[in-house]
Amino acid sequence: MNIKMKSTMLGVASAMALASGIAGAAETTFSGFTDGCFGLACVPPATPITATQAITFGGLTYNNSTFSVTTAAGFLSLGGSPGSPNVDNLGSFTLSGTPFVYNGAHMSIGVIFTAPSSVAPNNTVFSDTIIGTVFSIDNGGVFIDFDNNMKHYTFGSGPTAGQFDFWINDLSVTAGRSVAVTGSIISSIPEPDTYAMMLAGLGLMGFIARRRKQSTA
Repeated sequence: MNIKMKSTMLGVASAMALASGIAGAAETTFSGFTDGCFGLACVPPATPITATQAITFGGLTYNNSTFSVTTAAGFLSLGGSPGSPNVDNLGSFTLSGTPFVYNGAHMSIGVIFTAPSSVAPNNTVFSDTIIGTVFSIDNGGVFIDFDNNMKHYTFGSGPTAGQFDFWINDLSVTAGRSVAVTGSIISSIPEPDTYAMMLAGLGLMGFIARRRKQSTA
């Protein structure tokens, strides 16, 4: 093999190494909305929010939310402050001073991800329903124990392949206060350039192999 061919193949190998390593995951925007309901068998609405929707059980009120947040180094926290309307969190709870016993009460939060559907096939929409149990605590507040199991999502193949993990945090709220529902996402969605580099490298290696075969025929 001559020096020129060796140099070319080293360049191809370097490009493929970059494609498989340094050009890792793309930073990704996750958008969507939340809805909620109280009750053991309740099902949160799965339709987009058109206005702030509040549901109340005893003195505890849940307000829905919308979010559009982007990862940093593949991680993001859905933790915006409670507001009216809520933005960039998973909703919020407000507790009044109305006397009520919450022990064992159930509530569900539905989380609908309308993105990263832009990189998923067929505009895939991802959804999750998180179950919580509400308990009264001694200071007159409530503690909400959510299912904190990490939920794993995968989609696509080749240039559209990706995956992300999502989970939600427990919370407590005292009378007269509002607290946001928070959660986190870890994503791994490849850079489009990764696949472009790999395909270019493979194509070049095929071209070199054909030229070599022709030169030795």
